[in-house]
Amino acid sequence: MTINNDVLRERISLLGSFLGDAISRQTGEETLNTIETLRKGFIQQRRAPNEANKRQLIDFIASLDNRTLKNVIRSFSIYFFLANLSEENYLREQRHALRMQSDQSWEGSFRRTLLECRERNIEPAQMQELIEQLKFIPVFTAHPTEARRRTTMNLLQSLFTHSDALNNLAEDSFAYEQAKEKTAQTIDLLWSSDEVRTRKPLVYDEINNGLHYFNASLFNAIPKVYRNIKDAIIDIYPELTDYPLPAFMSFGSWIGGDRDGNPFVTHDTTEMAVLMHADTVLRHYQVLLKKLRRELIHSDTIINIAPDVYARIKEYANLDQKVFYYNPDDYNNEPYRRLLSIILAKIKATNRHIQSKGTDLDAAHDAYANPQELLEDLRIIRKSVNTHDKAHGEGLLLDTIRLVKTCGFHLAALDIRQESSYHSEVIADIFANASNLPDYHALTEIERQEWLTRLLAKPGTPLIYTDNLTDKTREQLALMNSVATLRKLVGQDTFGSYVISMTNNASQLLEVLLLMRFAGLCRVDDAGQLSADLPVAPLFETIEDLKNIDKILPAVLDNPLYRGLLAHSDNTQEIMLGYSDSSKDGGIITSAWQLYSAQQTINRIAAEYGIKTRLFHGRGGSVSRGGGSTHKAIAAQPAGTLHGEIKVTEQGEVLYAKYANTDTAVFELTMGITGTLKACSTRFVVQPPELPNYEALFARLADAGEQSYRTLTDHTEGFYQFYSQVTPVQEISLLNIGSRPAHRNKGLPSKTTLRAIPWVFGWSLARFTLPAWYGVGSALHSVKEDEALMREMNSCWPFFNVFISNIEMAFTKSEMSIAQAYSQLCEDEGLREKIMQAVIDEHHLTFSGLNALLNQTSLLAHQQNLAASLQWRNAYLDPINYIQIELLKRARQKDTIYDDGDLSVEDPLIRSINALAAGLRNTG
Repeated sequence: MTINNDVLRERISLLGSFLGDAISRQTGEETLNTIETLRKGFIQQRRAPNEANKRQLIDFIASLDNRTLKNVIRSFSIYFFLANLSEENYLREQRHALRMQSDQSWEGSFRRTLLECRERNIEPAQMQELIEQLKFIPVFTAHPTEARRRTTMNLLQSLFTHSDALNNLAEDSFAYEQAKEKTAQTIDLLWSSDEVRTRKPLVYDEINNGLHYFNASLFNAIPKVYRNIKDAIIDIYPELTDYPLPAFMSFGSWIGGDRDGNPFVTHDTTEMAVLMHADTVLRHYQVLLKKLRRELIHSDTIINIAPDVYARIKEYANLDQKVFYYNPDDYNNEPYRRLLSIILAKIKATNRHIQSKGTDLDAAHDAYANPQELLEDLRIIRKSVNTHDKAHGEGLLLDTIRLVKTCGFHLAALDIRQESSYHSEVIADIFANASNLPDYHALTEIERQEWLTRLLAKPGTPLIYTDNLTDKTREQLALMNSVATLRKLVGQDTFGSYVISMTNNASQLLEVLLLMRFAGLCRVDDAGQLSADLPVAPLFETIEDLKNIDKILPAVLDNPLYRGLLAHSDNTQEIMLGYSDSSKDGGIITSAWQLYSAQQTINRIAAEYGIKTRLFHGRGGSVSRGGGSTHKAIAAQPAGTLHGEIKVTEQGEVLYAKYANTDTAVFELTMGITGTLKACSTRFVVQPPELPNYEALFARLADAGEQSYRTLTDHTEGFYQFYSQVTPVQEISLLNIGSRPAHRNKGLPSKTTLRAIPWVFGWSLARFTLPAWYGVGSALHSVKEDEALMREMNSCWPFFNVFISNIEMAFTKSEMSIAQAYSQLCEDEGLREKIMQAVIDEHHLTFSGLNALLNQTSLLAHQQNLAASLQWRNAYLDPINYIQIELLKRARQKDTIYDDGDLSVEDPLIRSINALAAGLRNTG
């Protein structure tokens, strides 16, 4: 897909002119002149670098007060909002234009993918089988790297609509002038409202932000995705025209369920999240039912309506009386409307029942017991409508059915996540309060497994005969009880998996199952078979844990009781792989290699034990945390590792980038689904003949890359001191970015205690982007004699090709001149020079190594659209970076991030973080 950059720049320029007018009108010409001085000055610096001119610009920044800097930062931040919106809208138009040309489509579209399936001789029956096993599950997580408010997101959504009209109307038309006026007014509002939070977000805010995307786009996007794939099937696989699509898409969330290191997520928070999920989806169903009631106005005095419709109305006679108490004859000859009114009342009752936590008995009487009952009512109507009005039967009514099949009453399955050592402490406390149990801390790993298995095998719900439990144990048991209660209240799909982070022993899976027993979430039947309501998913994060999968998995799968449990879960074991911590731990190359190897190990073990696996990929927005093209990343997974199902986390600013608008959401979901479809077909995933040689070379690259990375990050004295001084990481943990603390535990901050998100975010803001590329240059240089083989790998091995492509993109975002400026914040001159020399040397090696491998002289030579986008962004990012450096100096000079003057330095500082995140786009 080719981008006409002149057209795009023109659109961005028009929106930028509206922004300039708003600033001038609301803040004054002086502010606008200051902004223009910096904008034009840094653009000129990019065109013709001049040290004296740059020094003048930096001194000018230093002369500005906090309030002026706040306005300057806001102008660039909002400009990036507008530019990103223009890019998104332009790409949407390009895809639409391709769709209109029936013989054209883009890579990853349903049409292109199904055509490729036909070309690879995938027969209709095989295609149906692929779709039957398909399950794509995006999981939303509360890892924000932007402090963007919902108010701003709503304004940008309105602006997207207005600017779309602006781009598609004749400039001499009255409608164009109206669209222009609305666009200008919305940008005016954008400038006059606050785009960042003035307080630290609560978990409630984060849940609300996650739910925003369902109302903003997903409720519309989900039916469109089903409709689009159905259209492609009818066109390319006409034999499957009557094939009813299964619900191959569902959503998950960690927001309100992820308590790993977040003391603000409690069992009450989890309950709140579930109730908010249910309220959101059930309110939306009410909107759809009202629309359907306006559409399905068919009268039985004109057409024949199926007896099942009348039978269902009669079945609901008591509720029918309540609904139509004001006029018993209303809709008497319009049975669809009558039944839809009853369904609407039942949905309202269902929501009241759930929100009351089951205490509203009147609501319980009228409520649906489960989504299947709602689906049955809607299908009765559709079956009848299709006998006389196919268009309406296959329209909104079918969309509603598909949405209910996808979202149920729970909307998104809430995963529970907790760190493994937390459960061990709780189990140890329970053991300590039971006279017949040993000291858990003193047990070996084998002994722990034996004791836990023994307790799990006992029938009945275990009881605790003491009040002498720690607060941690009480909270864990309260969580388990809440999960059990909420599953009964909302439905069996309310919760997804119980994810155990930092899994390093088999006993840690058994610990969680035993804790489930106390709430009846796990049980033993009369035959001694174990079953659980939630699958337990180990999360392997560090390099060491990834390497130890071949010891941990067999240890738990050799347990007959656990194997029996899997038999109750479709014989499927979910396993989560952590991209973030493995990359922070050992560097980007060894992380990629160990994740690749781990999937092969898992696949081999699954085959040996005769089980299936569902891989859960913990990807972030940045490349160092697994980011990049979802379609390519999934399609390039090791052969045979996907079995139709994949879960993928959607984090940080990625949520906004993918799901802010309906068309973009449709595109992103499509790309994920088709990537999964390809990865599951042996016709797409073919092992290159030279794969063993490729893997051997990648292993050498990983060893060399890890050695280089660890030499700098683990074995250079003072490295963390350097990092904490030259990046805004200290300030990130204090600002209003997210509810979760930046460090895993209290004590002396270090690379080990710092979470992966602030680790990556800090490096990105300071334009090092170090985690995404450091060690790559040394690795490539170490195998220079095998450059021909590496080029062959890049051509023939999709996994390596995607890896190198992502590295190149992230590396291009590093700016050593800006990084050098941030490095001056390091107080120890000797430390600064030592580390910066290592960084610059590795940067040179990476630059030359990538260009040699890709047979090019400049970065992104084969990705011109991306190169052009990054090029213009740099000139607008530069002033924000230099302003942030000045603000960091001011904040640190006062030993606090607050000033005593007119405006605290915290205000422009958080805005600088927000602005850089908007400009860089994948920072955390």
